[in-house]
Amino acid sequence: MAETGNRVRRARIALVAIIGLALALRLGLAAYLRPVPISDFKAYWNIAVDLARGEGYVTKEGEPSAYRPIGYPLLLSLVVRLFGEDWWYAIVIQALMGTGVVLATYWLTTRLFGTTAGLAAAALTAIMPDHLLWSTVLDSEVPFMVWMLLGVALWVPPRGAAGFVPSLGTLVVSGVFLGLAALTRPVMLPAAGVFFVYAMLCARDGWRSLATWRRAVTGTAAVVLGMALVVAPWTVRNYVALGAFVPVSTNGGVNLWQGNNPDANGAFFWPTDPARNPLSGVRDEVERDRLGRRLALQWIRENPLEFARLGLTKWRHLLTDVRTAPNFAIRKASRPVPSVVRRHVYPVLQWALNILLALTVAGLLTWLGRGWKHPAGELARTSLPALFLLYMLALHFVFPAWDRFRFPFTPFMLALAGLALAVPIEALRSRRDARRAPV
Repeated sequence: MAETGNRVRRARIALVAIIGLALALRLGLAAYLRPVPISDFKAYWNIAVDLARGEGYVTKEGEPSAYRPIGYPLLLSLVVRLFGEDWWYAIVIQALMGTGVVLATYWLTTRLFGTTAGLAAAALTAIMPDHLLWSTVLDSEVPFMVWMLLGVALWVPPRGAAGFVPSLGTLVVSGVFLGLAALTRPVMLPAAGVFFVYAMLCARDGWRSLATWRRAVTGTAAVVLGMALVVAPWTVRNYVALGAFVPVSTNGGVNLWQGNNPDANGAFFWPTDPARNPLSGVRDEVERDRLGRRLALQWIRENPLEFARLGLTKWRHLLTDVRTAPNFAIRKASRPVPSVVRRHVYPVLQWALNILLALTVAGLLTWLGRGWKHPAGELARTSLPALFLLYMLALHFVFPAWDRFRFPFTPFMLALAGLALAVPIEALRSRRDARRAPV
């Protein structure tokens, strides 16, 4: 009993140390680099300033807009209202939210795989180079991960529990968090579908049982309700302001076309030549969104083999690219960055990614091995990281991909990495305890 209490105390101390390290690294790097917002990040900031001034979400011409998701600019507008129009304060909040990702990753991983795996995942998240860099720029991915992890962690039944146990109230709260994630990045709009699959996998009565379907459907409805409470008001605003059904933003069709057209390369693609980019001359953002979706789907139907080949190319970009974070964080720093850092940042990021990928694979193998040995239902209960990584791959088989789109899903990779590292850690602990035990 005393030994158990000591372990709990040591785990708490370790978590506090990890969170302290994560916060110090993020704030220190942000204070040193102070990257100047450009591209999407500048757009988020400009929208936030307009919202804080009471001008609404409008284009430069003063027309209503919903091109970029509202969630992150709305959050930034609160920072502007509190601290004024200095983006440095927003970067401080970003660093705090980046630290929140570390804590949320710990919580999810601990619920899935136990405290040792949770601490290992948190420690990795605290020092991952891409997490450090993304926590210094005004990107929507960091707050998205906080909302997503808070929502998804609420799905997980307690360790050893058979079947599907979260209450409907808990699932509504989960839906609220996932609605905030969807308003920040609409890729989370299908989250209720992922929950339905997870609930069916966790069912103790089998898929043919009416009770299984009833629990899965009512649970999914609770998640949808929570999401609707957050997303629906913005959807109504878009219908009133734009005269069209736009759940969150009008850039979905544009992104779909970028990834599916005769000249697409699987990554960012936006030529200025109207002959290669029929969307570039369309001023109305709703019409541009519809045109992009229509052209992309037409190309997919007419070129299924090329679509499949391009999908594999997107996966290669998704799982190997490391360029975006340093481009926005280091190359746009407010002060000179030593040339040695500029030269070595890409190899460091590549090595960190390779290690994470290796640990993710090891974690998947460990998960499968443990699942077969543990009581029935444990493999399904702990399947969330695998489900979300499959969702990531499915999503970016269709949409363009690079490192920025892998980053929001890295907590699930880190959870599996934590599981992989927990195996040798627990083995060493068992040997130590055996040596200390009285003969």
